[in-house]
Amino acid sequence: MRSFLRTGLGFSRNPCATQKSLVGLYLDRGAQNPQNIQKRFLNVHEYVSYTFLSEHGISVPNFGLAKTSDEAFDIAKKMNTKDLVIKAQVLTGGRGKGHFTSGLQGGVHLVTTPEEIKTLASKMIGSTLITKQTGAAGKPCNKVLVTEKKTARKEYYFAIMMERAYGGPVVISSSEGGVEIETVAEKNPKAIKYTPIDIVQGLSKEAAEKIASDIGLGQRKGEIAEFLLKFYDLFLKKDATLVEVNPFTEDVTGKCE
Repeated sequence: MRSFLRTGLGFSRNPCATQKSLVGLYLDRGAQNPQNIQKRFLNVHEYVSYTFLSEHGISVPNFGLAKTSDEAFDIAKKMNTKDLVIKAQVLTGGRGKGHFTSGLQGGVHLVTTPEEIKTLASKMIGSTLITKQTGAAGKPCNKVLVTEKKTARKEYYFAIMMERAYGGPVVISSSEGGVEIETVAEKNPKAIKYTPIDIVQGLSKEAAEKIASDIGLGQRKGEIAEFLLKFYDLFLKKDATLVEVNPFTEDVTGKCE
């Protein structure tokens, strides 16, 4: 069987449990309008997302987190490959097109040697990354993710999110991954499929297999269904409002990992 690599998970923690305790706290203090309580959303870095996926039995590329350029070099050297990627761990979109106050262009780079990883890491760590989303102030980069580069045969999109319009969680899937889902929605909305999940019954194997078939993965529906069931388990156990894999990638080697 061919292997699929799952990268780029987005994770937002559901504030409901915290909100409930805060409501009680506000009422105890005589607050007149508990509806005005601030909600806390937590977006996690990419390396944390990789860890969550791995812990739930979902395949991810070999990776390591570095806080210094020397650590980045050591991680890359141990990977023993010429296909390497270094990514600035900054909570913002558009990292690849951003620039650092150090003068480095781009927060994501494909390289072939540990030496290149070290040089790039030295220009990322301790510098500020500026993107369209951060504005001129930018955001500091204190860590970098070093990972193996996998060449894609085909890219897909999967996400599970809490959606008020559906009264619960919904699986969002598309045969057009690797780009912003908003772009797909604008240019080819029919390529995006929405599958509501019964919050009591959960996601069934049959429903997961249908999701796979709907985006052209019918021949591998068993494997995709297994991934989706693990993905939904992650969504529930982390009390998330959104988990996203973009791109969900088929490796050109055709091997399972």
